[in-house]
Amino acid sequence: MALVCMNHRAQSLIVGIGLFLGSVCGTRAMASECADLLPGLRQDVARAVTAGDIAKLRDIGPIGGMPTGQSPLALSPDRRSVAFILTRAHPETNSYCQGLVVVDLRPGSVARLVDQGGELIRVTFQSEQRGLLTDTGIAAINQPRWSPDGSQIAYLRKDQGRTQAWRASVYGKSGTQVSHSPVDVEAVAWSDDGTALIYANRPSLIEENAKLDRESLTGYLFDDRAMPIYGDRPMIRGPLPLHYAAADISSTSSSDRAATPAERTALDRIGPGMLLGRPLAITGPSGEEGWVKAEVPDRYLSPIRLWGKDRQGREWQCQHSDCSDGIIGMWWSAKHGAVRYLRRDGYGGSRLTFYLWTPGRPAPRKMWGTDGLLTGCLPAEDHLICAQEGSTQPRRIVALNADTGRSTVIFDPNPEFQHLQMGKVQRLYWKNPLGFETFGDLVLPASFSVGAKLPMIVVQYRTRGFLRGSIGDEYPIHAFAAQGFAVLSVESPPFFATSLKQGNWRTWKDAESENVKGWRERHNVASSIVSGVETAMATGVIDPKRIGLTGLSDGSTTAWYLLINTDLFAATSVSTCCADPKTDLIMGGPTWEKERRSFGYPAPTTDDPAFWKPISPAMNAARIKGPVLMQLASDEYLRALEAYTAFREIGPPVEMFLFLGDHHIKWQPAHRMAIYQRNIDWFNFWLRDAVDPAPEKAAQYDRWRRLKSQRRP
Repeated sequence: MALVCMNHRAQSLIVGIGLFLGSVCGTRAMASECADLLPGLRQDVARAVTAGDIAKLRDIGPIGGMPTGQSPLALSPDRRSVAFILTRAHPETNSYCQGLVVVDLRPGSVARLVDQGGELIRVTFQSEQRGLLTDTGIAAINQPRWSPDGSQIAYLRKDQGRTQAWRASVYGKSGTQVSHSPVDVEAVAWSDDGTALIYANRPSLIEENAKLDRESLTGYLFDDRAMPIYGDRPMIRGPLPLHYAAADISSTSSSDRAATPAERTALDRIGPGMLLGRPLAITGPSGEEGWVKAEVPDRYLSPIRLWGKDRQGREWQCQHSDCSDGIIGMWWSAKHGAVRYLRRDGYGGSRLTFYLWTPGRPAPRKMWGTDGLLTGCLPAEDHLICAQEGSTQPRRIVALNADTGRSTVIFDPNPEFQHLQMGKVQRLYWKNPLGFETFGDLVLPASFSVGAKLPMIVVQYRTRGFLRGSIGDEYPIHAFAAQGFAVLSVESPPFFATSLKQGNWRTWKDAESENVKGWRERHNVASSIVSGVETAMATGVIDPKRIGLTGLSDGSTTAWYLLINTDLFAATSVSTCCADPKTDLIMGGPTWEKERRSFGYPAPTTDDPAFWKPISPAMNAARIKGPVLMQLASDEYLRALEAYTAFREIGPPVEMFLFLGDHHIKWQPAHRMAIYQRNIDWFNFWLRDAVDPAPEKAAQYDRWRRLKSQRRP
């Protein structure tokens, strides 16, 4: 079945004056819903972009780019074709359409759908400090794997809640399940002879869950496994050991077997650790090497340097400043006999630049750069096959001439965006009071008239590539602009701790302790946003009395700090909440409390208003005047109750919505679409005095008018 239902029950939950309506997806969804998974012929329809257009984008890889060392793309052994998983959300049915796609790297090649179906695969995250396994809602990078002879492709596919290893013919129409794992398969590779698929899983999950089931009969011990915000059931401690198995593709047996030591090496070469990224290192055809290494091993935030080895085996360190921090990709150039690398540089790291460095030479050669975003690049002779984005261009696959940067589009999953009216984007640059350089993108409506004063919405905390929905994909930037808003998409500055030259931290936890002192990191980020708003206002097009603020995760914490310590913002929408003295450490559970206290937080029993006052929305309810919308995942809302209760008691105007079954990153399409639309309605109402006349929204505006009538001056 091509369409996969994400939410099998309709539920209603009233929280205060906020209402959540769970969406329903029928179990017999029509395959025609996925008929448009591959784009058809472009239609030249010029119109404004909508929230629905953004919600239904066809995606290659997860939203927000890929970590270092990972790519959603897979090149065939002959470097003539590329394979990838294509995904498209359908908010109407709260579902995803997915397919395995192959495109030949030649002009005029037509994309082929060689398998279709499966559910969204999400990452199970293990906190470095807390050591507990949690589902954050983040989509996994599902890179296909070509067979040694290039005739088949292996990949991961999730059906009925279980991820298995599958394979498909390059010229076929459907795939075949190969593994029969009782738990999720996390990585897959071909054996060297192409007769088996080698995969990794964690069977101990079965016994760990069985232990919890048995423990439930006598009561769960409330210990460091407990995280109340995630529910009553204790979390499983990680890490759990990896198990390597093999499935013979020619066998008629449905049973899998343990992988041999030789077969395990095939998987180790790509690594189940690919979920965490791999160190940057490359090898040339004659034994040349290139790698990056910290100047001070085992020190967090240590400067990074580029190293190389020539064919005689001599090691060299590149001492030039262009060989230092910011390197995010590395390949060997046979044409030049040199290391080719991609580095973030420019003002505040706003550009991506390609360099060539020959081990033994004192300086690299700068080739070309871009203000756009390139991720997942793979070498193909003198070209790189990359996922490319621009501020108004969603992700597509291109072939880049590695020397000149000239690009050829291989596959554009969203050709209709070429005809949509997008906002006008201007990149702005500024420094915050600490001297950190950063930047932002100011997006104006396509129909903007010179002389007009626009309301503006600030979104956080990355602004690279396509300006979609900001971090977490909840604030549709171009859809905001189409409604008549200016939008300032900001890039956060470097950590405050990087300004402390004497730092000798082994982990980010050590540095975070410095960041928390006096809320210095929060002031660092917040002051940068204030500087960005001032830079935007200096353009003369922003109405300073009509500025909105948004935030998720770290951005939400910054939003509360800004609302407490400035008067810039007239309305706010957040996706996460809150750091309050009575609930922050308690609702997170004992392990969360231990981690936070190691950063310098006071004990829950310690009355320390001086510590909490600069950051706690509950303690500053009377200080915050602009209306606040909170749209929260069901496994995070408990941390919001202290602030929400204070807001209802003494202000500001507040409305809160819960999204059942969602996580820190909300992954359900119906939820994301509802969040998009409510954010548009919220800021239209409070910043533009505009309402949507749709009859089904009448109750929403009745509530908001009552909130407005109760608002304090």
